[in-house]
Amino acid sequence: MPEKRERMKCAEIRHRELTPEDACILREATLMNINWLGDRFTMQDVLKIPELSHYTIVDPDRGDYGIVALQDQQWVGVVWVLFLPQDDPGFGFVASGIGELSICVRPEMRGAGIGIELLQRSIAVARTRGEWKISLSVEEGNPARKLYEKCGFADAGGNTDPGTMVLEL
Repeated sequence: MPEKRERMKCAEIRHRELTPEDACILREATLMNINWLGDRFTMQDVLKIPELSHYTIVDPDRGDYGIVALQDQQWVGVVWVLFLPQDDPGFGFVASGIGELSICVRPEMRGAGIGIELLQRSIAVARTRGEWKISLSVEEGNPARKLYEKCGFADAGGNTDPGTMVLEL
């Protein structure tokens, strides 16, 4: 199995813009993200709980954007930034006008550099768009925190939820 995993990681990765039609990717990615520690939630939870379901919709009219990493027509990673309103905030909400980033790499593809590539690409897009800050939320103990810190994210502090991090652009 390790040999197959290495071949999978070495195959060419393509990137494309995330679109509203990619809701199925975002549903699956959101479920993977909230279950990083084990099966705590179901897809029904993702669809029915508003605090989770709003992560499954990208709305370009609101300013949302993202990038999908593909290998052989299958998504292997995705990063998306949502501009959720103050009356329906995400877990990493800092303030109106600051996008909240979410990222997911399929477990079998982790360690291949897909996550850092997606994160760096999304940061570049944010800078190009003139954004001044990006936030995210990461639960205590999640190893992804090291990736975020490596890219310059730091604890938000203040009145934010625990685990909220920000990157000054």
